[in-house]
Amino acid sequence: MKTKSEFLSGEMVDLLNYRVEQEEYSSRLYLSMSTWLDDEGFAGAAKLFKQYSNEELVHATKAKKMLLANGIRPITPALKQPKQDYLSLPDVIIAALAHEKEITRQCYDLTKVAHKEGNFMVVELGLWYCKEQAEELNKVQYLIGRLEAFGEELSMLRELDEEMGELAD
Repeated sequence: MKTKSEFLSGEMVDLLNYRVEQEEYSSRLYLSMSTWLDDEGFAGAAKLFKQYSNEELVHATKAKKMLLANGIRPITPALKQPKQDYLSLPDVIIAALAHEKEITRQCYDLTKVAHKEGNFMVVELGLWYCKEQAEELNKVQYLIGRLEAFGEELSMLRELDEEMGELAD
């Protein structure tokens, strides 16, 4: 397996492979959340988190393509098992926000290293990830705002679940 590239430092290769791993893990995490939500009767929220799971695989593909374009075969990562159980729909939403904040920090780190190295191909990719993270944070922050505005009574959670289903494509 080729691990060196004229245009990607070893650190950059590692960061891009890490991006693949973390985006694929995000997909698994959101799939786990979707499965739990579906099992608990939150069909709308389950549908939305399934969509989020699929979107994360698209994000992973971006880093894979960057590696492949530079003659490097991406690593197919072993993934840790994501959390399987949650306390409630709000618990899932709060966990998703914490996760997206961590992913945002990782995307900033990738972009900073690319900028420091003067690797403008990866700077552009990193900026795409950062822009995507702004959208991801906004989506989850919207759901947090709905919880804060209307509370966690069962009737309100039922309405939020329906709304989340409508947000899914």
